[in-house]
Amino acid sequence: MRDRHFELPSRPSLEYYRKQAKHLRHAYAAGDPAAGARVADVLSDRAAERFLLGDAQFVLAQEHGFRTWADFRAYVEGRGATAERPVSRLMGVRPGVYASMAGALLAELRRDEPGALRRLRAYVPRHATATSAATAELRDARLVIARELGFPTWRELVSFTEKSRRDLGERREERRRLHREAEALLAGDGDRLAALTAAQAGTLLQMLARPEPIPGVRLGRELGVPRAAVEVLLGKATDLDLPLLWAARSGRVAYARLLLDAGADPGARTWGGTPLENAIHHDDTEVVDLLAARAIVPRALWTFAACGRLDLVRACFGADGALRPDAAPARPDLADTGAGFPSRLPPSDDPAEIVGEAFVHACQHGRIEVVRWFLDRGVHPDVAPYLGRTGLHWAVRGGRPHVVRLLLERGADPSARDDLLRADAGGWLRIAFAARPHDPVARRIRALIGSEPAPAVR
Repeated sequence: MRDRHFELPSRPSLEYYRKQAKHLRHAYAAGDPAAGARVADVLSDRAAERFLLGDAQFVLAQEHGFRTWADFRAYVEGRGATAERPVSRLMGVRPGVYASMAGALLAELRRDEPGALRRLRAYVPRHATATSAATAELRDARLVIARELGFPTWRELVSFTEKSRRDLGERREERRRLHREAEALLAGDGDRLAALTAAQAGTLLQMLARPEPIPGVRLGRELGVPRAAVEVLLGKATDLDLPLLWAARSGRVAYARLLLDAGADPGARTWGGTPLENAIHHDDTEVVDLLAARAIVPRALWTFAACGRLDLVRACFGADGALRPDAAPARPDLADTGAGFPSRLPPSDDPAEIVGEAFVHACQHGRIEVVRWFLDRGVHPDVAPYLGRTGLHWAVRGGRPHVVRLLLERGADPSARDDLLRADAGGWLRIAFAARPHDPVARRIRALIGSEPAPAVR
């Protein structure tokens, strides 16, 4: 798996953390400022009298959210030792952004808000059984933010955030250096492209997956460049999976098809998700269909529903109508896709929540037979499994008037508002069709939900 957050083994052992504790003890004794700050954050002034190996182990345990080194050791030796580290979701965001998120969460914790308590219990092991969040500290809030982004500690989040900003600058500089080669690609100059290295060819393939590979050049759903020139790059590059992921995010259908034909893996998980997961979350049903024809990865109820595979959806339920235990090996999270959404609250094992996820994604991609099947089974039309977004919100945003009509007939509430944007169905319509308010699809949906048209721009 590529794109790991930081330079750590994918399955760190207890011996690894013991060495980390020894390193912290020596660094603290040598007067290292960073080590001093870490120790002071946990032990305050107590370390001034003495700081032994056991104290360093305690600091590591606390940084990971555990009460004691013994608790942390049990975790590492058990489930923690087999858990793979997630892939990177960071894209050059300033560290101060995450500090602000932690500060906002701390305020919610101090107000003892239920959602904040749920996040605290899910991500900070020493608070796993807490009944109140009012006594949480800033380091607890920081750990929650780090865990939601896939990092085991706040320190590692900050460290990789700084690294990601450096990496982003380097990538931008590399794209600037390859500007002329990108122009050669657009012009079909195979001779110039033949002189590129494998790494340069890979960078150009990633650039080609974006809607605007170089300023002023817009590419759409078609390939948009001479195929022979692209094939020169395909023959040189060693990684086609990351370009496929970006093509799936950008709706570059013809290019995604070419990458698949050239050997890109539709099941590769890079930058937080598979190409199919990204296509689903970015509302691109044509790319979803293209990828699903090759492989549905991950194979889960929500992806089956988004792909319109009613046969596979039905197979997720037993003869008694109960959800099968293997129906949700992977759960959707919008934060994995780079679409600008925060991470959801930790998903529960509640079958109703799992079914609700599948239902809203079926609405999103216009899979009306799947939507009707769920409704007939008793799913409430206003179910909102994450971010407060109902199936109607998803259907409106996706431009699915036939699904909108069905949901309204079954009692969906167009006045319901989501948790993030606080928008009702009419608000989502204005957001989705802001650039084309008089689109025939927008007009049909507007008539169905009874929304007022957006005011004319003068």
